[in-house]
Amino acid sequence: MYYEAKIKVEKTLDSGEVKEVNEHFIMDAELFAEAEKIMYEEYPNHKLDVYAIFRSKVKEILNEKEDDKPFFKAIVIDIFTDDNGKEKETKYEVLVCADSVAEATAITTEYLKQGYDLRLDEVKRVKIVDYIRYKRA
Repeated sequence: MYYEAKIKVEKTLDSGEVKEVNEHFIMDAELFAEAEKIMYEEYPNHKLDVYAIFRSKVKEILNEKEDDKPFFKAIVIDIFTDDNGKEKETKYEVLVCADSVAEATAITTEYLKQGYDLRLDEVKRVKIVDYIRYKRA
C-alpha cells in the first residue's frame, strides 16, 4: 500500500541560508507508523515535523523517479460489466514521472494498452518530490 507524507524540514539552500521547507513524499509501507519511521530515516540529522500521513489513492507507479522531472497523477477509468450485465466504471490513480503533461499523457496512454478496457480521464502535476521504497528487514 502506498502512503503519502507531508513534512516540514530545515534545509540549507545553495546561498547558505537555512530555511524550513514543506515536502511531499510517497512511499510503500504497511502501517502509518512505518511511513512515519521512513520519513525520520530519510532525514536522520534534521529538525523534522511529519505533519500529515495518509493512505494514497495511487494504485501503481508507472516509472522510476528522475531527479529533474516532476510527478504527475493520472486518473484512469476501468470500465467493466457487472454480474447483472450493466456497464460500471471504477476510477483509480497512477503516478508517472515526466517532463510535461504531454509526456505523462503519452506514458499513461502506453500503460492503458495492456488489454483491459481502460480510459484516461485526467493528468495533473502534483507536488510529490520523491518515491521512497521501504527496505524491509
